[in-house]
Parts: sequence; C-alpha cells; structure tokens
Amino acid sequence: MTSQEEQHIRNAVNAYASTDDTEYFLNYGDDIEITAYTPYEIDECRLESQLDSRSVVEHQQPYKGGSVGPLTVTLPSQVDRWAVEVSSLVRGRFQDVVHYYTVPGSEHTKTCFTCRGSGEVDCPTCGAQGFIICPSCHGSGTWKCPSCSDGKVAKTCSSCSGKGGRYVQKSKQEQVSRPRQDYSSGKTVWQYEYVTKYYDVWETCQSCNGRREIFSTCGRCEGTGKVTCMRCHGQNRRNGRTTVTCETCSGKKKLICKTCEGNKTLLESIRIIQELERRSNHQVYVHLDDWDEVKPLPWRKECPSEVLFEETKTELPHNLYPSNDTYNDCLNRFLNSHAKLETRHCHIRFQRAVITRFHYHKVEYDYDGKSYTGYILGDTFHPVNSPIIEYADDLIEDAKSSLKHGSAVNARRILQEAQALNVKGKSSTIQDLLLIVNTHLNVITQLGLKIMFWIVALFATPFVFQYYDAFNPVLPYAKFVNSPDWFCYDILPVAQCILFLLLLRFSRFISSEEDYSKLDYNHALMYVGLGVGKIMLAAVVIFIVLAVVNYLGLSIVTSIAMWLIWWVVKIVFYIVAIIIALISKLF
Repeated sequence: MTSQEEQHIRNAVNAYASTDDTEYFLNYGDDIEITAYTPYEIDECRLESQLDSRSVVEHQQPYKGGSVGPLTVTLPSQVDRWAVEVSSLVRGRFQDVVHYYTVPGSEHTKTCFTCRGSGEVDCPTCGAQGFIICPSCHGSGTWKCPSCSDGKVAKTCSSCSGKGGRYVQKSKQEQVSRPRQDYSSGKTVWQYEYVTKYYDVWETCQSCNGRREIFSTCGRCEGTGKVTCMRCHGQNRRNGRTTVTCETCSGKKKLICKTCEGNKTLLESIRIIQELERRSNHQVYVHLDDWDEVKPLPWRKECPSEVLFEETKTELPHNLYPSNDTYNDCLNRFLNSHAKLETRHCHIRFQRAVITRFHYHKVEYDYDGKSYTGYILGDTFHPVNSPIIEYADDLIEDAKSSLKHGSAVNARRILQEAQALNVKGKSSTIQDLLLIVNTHLNVITQLGLKIMFWIVALFATPFVFQYYDAFNPVLPYAKFVNSPDWFCYDILPVAQCILFLLLLRFSRFISSEEDYSKLDYNHALMYVGLGVGKIMLAAVVIFIVLAVVNYLGLSIVTSIAMWLIWWVVKIVFYIVAIIIALISKLF
C-alpha cells in the first residue's frame, strides 16, 4: 500500500465521519491503523436487444377534409409490414415506445356506416320520440302522499292520551253476615249488613272507540292518498301515461354520430403499429466472498469502471469473448434467450454486448483497540461496522433503559444525540423511540393540567359562589326593582359558577391540544408545572373577567347562562319522559 493509497483511505473515512453533527469522531480517519487494503473487481456481462414488433390493422377516423391520394392498397394482407421504412429507429439507441404509421396509398373516404351519411343517429334513450315516460311516477302522474296513509292522518287521541280508555272506579252494595255476641242470651248471633265495595272497571274512550288514535282527512291530498308528481305535473299524457322531455337529446330525437363526429364521412386507412421494446439481461461475477455486504451498496454508480468488451451489430454472433470461457458462455446463453423472441411479427433490429469491470477496495483497520471493516467505492467509504455505528447502538440502548425507568427527558436527550450521528439504518429506530418519548412528555403535561383543573374546580368555585354579591353592587337594587323575580337572582350565583367551570374546562381543552414535547426542559416535573401554571393563569383571568363584569352590573351574562342550562335540563327531561312512554306503550 502506497502513501497515496493510505492518504486516500484516511480522506474517505474522514469524509464519512464529517456527516456526524456531534463532531465526536471528527477526522477519526487520521487516528486509525490500517491493517489491510485489498482491491476487488466486479465484472458484469450485459446483452441488450432492441425488439421491433409490428402489426397491420385497419383504421377509421372522422374525415375532416383535405386531399386523399389514389387508392392502391385495399387489404391488410397486401402490406409487407417489414418493407415499410420507418424513421423512429436509431442504431444503438434503445427505446420503449409505440409508433403508428399510415401505409401510403391506403387512405380513402367512405360514408359513415353508423349514421349512413346523415351525421346523426336516433336517440337510444327515447327511441327518436323526443319524450320518455316519467321515471318519477312511472307514467301515473301521481305519487303516494307522504303525509298520510290512504288519505287519513292519524293523531293521538287527546281524551285518553293514546291509551284507548281508562280505569274508572265503581262501587256496589253487598250483603255480608258477621258474628255478634248477644250478651243477654250469651250466644253468638249472625247479623246481616250491607258493605260498599270498590273496584276498577276499564272504560273505553268514547272519542276514539279504543283505537288510541283519531283519524282525520289529509289536507295535502284531500283524502285521496295521492299527490301530483312534481316532475311531470300529471301532464303530457300519451296512451294514458304521463311523459317528460328526453334529457339525452333535449327533445330533438337525434344525437350527433360519435363515429364520424357529425362529418358524415370516414377516412379509412391501413396502419402499421410499431412497438419498440428494450430487452436486457445481465450477469454479475464477483471475486469476493462478502458479496452480501457489497450488493446493497451503489457500486454501479460510485465504483470506477472500465469496458472490457463492447460490440453493437444488427445481429450479434456467438462466441463473442473467447478469451474467457465463463463470460463467453454467459453471452451465448443471453443470445440464445433473445433469439427465441424473434417471430414473424417481431424482429431484433440491433444488439449490444458489453462486459464492464468495476473496481473497489476492502479496508480493514483498528481504532481504539477494536477492529473494523468497510469498503471504498471510488472516493466514498461505506462501513460494515464502525465506532460511530457502535456508539449509536449504545445510545439507543441507553435511551431504551432511561425510558423503561421513567426518565423520558433523559431518553430524549440521548436520542437527539444519536440522531445527530446520521447513521444509515438507525434513523427509523430513533424516530420510533422519539415518538414514544414525545407522547410520554405530552401525557405528563396533560396530567398537570388535569390535576390543577380539579383543584381549582373544588376550591375556587365555592369562592366564586360566596363572593358573587360582593362583586355586584347593582344586585341589591335589581332585586328591589324586580322583586317578583327573586328566584332568578338566587340562581345567578349557581349559574356563574357553572359558567366559570365551563370556561375553565374550555381553557384546559385548548391547552391539551398543544404539543409540549418541543419544549426542552431538564426535568419531567417542569412539564407538570407547565400544565399547572397554564390552568392557574386561566383561572385567574376568568375570575378577574367575571369580577369586572359583575362589578359593572352586567349580570345578564350569567342570567343567559342560567336560562340556557335550565332549558337544556327541561329538554332532556322531556326526551326521557317520551322514551319511557314509548317503552310502556310497547310492552
């Protein structure tokens, strides 16, 4: 190994280490001890063939004017697809493309067979009638009335509340005998007397006759059970069925012919469709046992190369490279494979055979008492293992350990350091761990928000309730003027407490949506303190605002809040009552 080769190795390793943003291993290539520097080659045999597939077809298109030459070719069978000269094929230039060529002397005009020269065709939707049976009512002209059932509207009987009747308490006199002691004779005497007994009797409702509903004539359909169709309006009857204008042809009965686009004439010709396809086969020969380490590297792009053999011909012969039996057999195998692709419709226009040799080196070196390996492709160093990779692995393990013991802040600091190393193959692992750490830090901050929210809700709300009158000097005058509405003013402190809690809950919701993992704090308790401080600040601001509003006598704010809450409670109560009534009616 010469001094120039040694300096080249050290420069390549230093360039690799310069991608490390931490600068821990900056210029560590100057400190390595090179133990081996072995050159290797990769030989690649490649065969490329330009395939030319042609097919002859008849083609039709709308004739839009212009001169048409004399007709000399009438049938596709008269065309020799390979006798037509094309200008799209360039020798040595491989393509994957499709071209269309018109055979000279095959163009002629012809009356459109679809519209027979009229330029229009009958509308297929209406059958050239200009109208169709109304699709909404199927020609009846009416719809079923959506507001009733057979012209009758059912309404719950108000007399029995939809029960069909009620239980009525009735009474009757019954004669019963009871024993009585006759003190004069000392005997038991049975005495008869009348007793009134009460019992419930089901009485059918006279208004609905027990049907629970009262039926009335529908005002929309006037008892007929049908309403006029909104699309055809029951008009334009033909053969007893209502019709509407055909939307496809707008009532014109005709459509423009799609074949000739209304030009009435077609331009017919014979076309040759040329499909150019590049077919390639290659084989790599490596003089190295560690090919699995080199294979994923960009060796074709970075390795310096030289062409050992190259030849381009219309059709390459066999035994192109007799100096090496292995490479010669490989090219012969590719030629035989490509020869099978040639058919009556597909020809090989030209071929190219290339044998390329790529040069690279394997480097073995020691650093800090450990041995490492890498490959140099041109001027780029690709490590198999290196001190930077080992350090990144150690940092990832330390971050996992810190996260396991609950130290998310320390884990994030370690992962950020590992991320700055810019080690290939480790970024996805680091990103996954950072996502877990950031989620953990957000959870810690939201825990502080939750704790402080409940503390303020339990201890600050009674203070708001107790000192409501103290912050509203206009309240006594309002009570005196509106004395009949004293209940409203007694509820106002409660409504204000509810408003205070709602505003505090809203501020907690807004704060919980933020991403706190972007903040660089040194301890997890600082994230908890941040959540506590946000809720405390929100509580103080809300309390001051309510105090100012009340001091100005604007208690209408809490009044509106109170009445809204009251109506919500009433609506919920009515819904629950309706559900209970429906359940009792069904069961």
